[in-house]
Amino acid sequence: MKKILALIILLVFTVSFAQVFDFGKNSKAGKILHLKDADIYYEIYGKGEPLFLLHGNGGSIDAFSKEIPELSKHFKVIAMDTRAQGKSTDTSADPLTYIKFADDVKALADELKLKKINILGWSDGGNTGLEFAIKYPKMASKIITSGANVFPNGVGENEVENMKRDAEKMRAENKPERDIRLLQLMIDEPKITKEQLNNIKAKVFVVAGENDLILRSHTEYIAKEIPNAKLKIYQGASHGVPIERAEELSNDVIDFIKN
Repeated sequence: MKKILALIILLVFTVSFAQVFDFGKNSKAGKILHLKDADIYYEIYGKGEPLFLLHGNGGSIDAFSKEIPELSKHFKVIAMDTRAQGKSTDTSADPLTYIKFADDVKALADELKLKKINILGWSDGGNTGLEFAIKYPKMASKIITSGANVFPNGVGENEVENMKRDAEKMRAENKPERDIRLLQLMIDEPKITKEQLNNIKAKVFVVAGENDLILRSHTEYIAKEIPNAKLKIYQGASHGVPIERAEELSNDVIDFIKN
């Protein structure tokens, strides 16, 4: 729980920073994609090769406030609020899944008439990026994941048990259903197999902090099982690499996509 609380503090800091630029609340850049069971809010910045930015669990577009200014100089940045988070809605009754999130990315790419995309995903966003590469191999060009995991115990068995207890408590206290569903998502998912990782065709850059919420062994496992994946551990950083190492991460993303 201490690790999760630390991440929440980082996210609060990011929101404050984002307010200066209105990332996530920019009426000029913002649009809504209407789906059958969700409205997906997104903002577009810059021109060039498309780069989708996918935030972590419970976050929103402003999670990448420090990256958008630099990345939009080089790419067409499409930052989106994942369904049931930020300004995006969700009316489905089924459990939330990363595959469903990947389907939403596909729907938005289709709406924008994009045949091939790059993805930078933080935490849950990284999980979604991997699911996208697995399900839509012809559309996935380059994927950068920061603090991603491919099965729940990637955060450690104790952390998963803590989340289960938190979910039970939230239900007992009648907390908002959306919050419970988002927590349950991390308890149940992802469920990406070794075979699926082995068959990823996209070029993948696996990133994590030295003191990440995700176990180092798990991050190394992901990089090892994806063919020709690149791995980088940001020394001294936590799960919040996009906040703590924003400039370095942006430069690494630019270099990875362009080379």
